[in-house]
Amino acid sequence: MKESLQGMQMNSSFRSAAGFTIVELVVVIILLGILAATALPRFIDVDDDAHAAAFDGVYGGFQTGVALYHAQWIADGQTVAGTQVAEFNNLRTTAEGFPYSTTARGSNVPTEAADCVSVFSGILLAGPSVAGISATSDLSSATTDYSALLNSGDCVYYYSGQSSTAGVTIPSFSYDPSSGVVTRGSIAIP
Repeated sequence: MKESLQGMQMNSSFRSAAGFTIVELVVVIILLGILAATALPRFIDVDDDAHAAAFDGVYGGFQTGVALYHAQWIADGQTVAGTQVAEFNNLRTTAEGFPYSTTARGSNVPTEAADCVSVFSGILLAGPSVAGISATSDLSSATTDYSALLNSGDCVYYYSGQSSTAGVTIPSFSYDPSSGVVTRGSIAIP
């Protein structure tokens, strides 16, 4: 008799663990749908986050590179304006000790977008691709990661690798070769 009671208990435990009811399955499906609806937008923004991180890395690297260039200028004994610093792809120095171009300029300041391109390449060495532009309207046809523009003596670098669609706002930073100050900004592509 005792054995038959144990057998009945086992049979009842098997019957109670047979599976989920339809209500339980519907509740689980609804909860998964809610989780997916809240998580999906986060995964969609991953591309934007990646572009922001890429820009932040270049921006920080450029600031650090300018500071290292200036430190090298001081270590070299504060050489005269126009002197090349070999450690930075032969970038030439302004009177204040900041890079302005690889090409000698009588004024020791950048005079064209190509000067800004050489500063970007010399400071970041193996960095992203960069090309000079003559106006912000050229951003809509940019094919490089960054576009460099000389604007009132400052070099402005636009993150054209993020988008070249008119109306889209892209990050940028400007570099003042007379003070070494690097400032973050943004622009809507014209």
